[in-house]
Amino acid sequence: MALSPLFILYVVIVFSFLVTSVFMFRPKGNETVHIIFFWLGAALSLLVTFINATALPSTMTDHIIAAWCGLLFTAVGIIVRMAKGKTSSVANVLVMLSTVYGAAGYFLLS
Repeated sequence: MALSPLFILYVVIVFSFLVTSVFMFRPKGNETVHIIFFWLGAALSLLVTFINATALPSTMTDHIIAAWCGLLFTAVGIIVRMAKGKTSSVANVLVMLSTVYGAAGYFLLS
């Protein structure tokens, strides 16, 4: 069975997400590291959601809308992060939840 390029890309993105998640929660005194990995996690969340939503056929409108709704977690996480002005575990969890939601949607629907 051959692996599709989209599936391979998805696996690489999920692996990158796992590494990013570890560094988002790693207790270090350097706030810059937390900021970089938070925004990398948000970007991966956007990428996973984009791939998930655009890989579906146009006849599955309800699934496409549900895929895009996964970005709501990231949006709320960004708002929490900006409102606090510093590292927030809640914001990190929301970004992670969005990525997990997108990955689960892709693997369950494909």
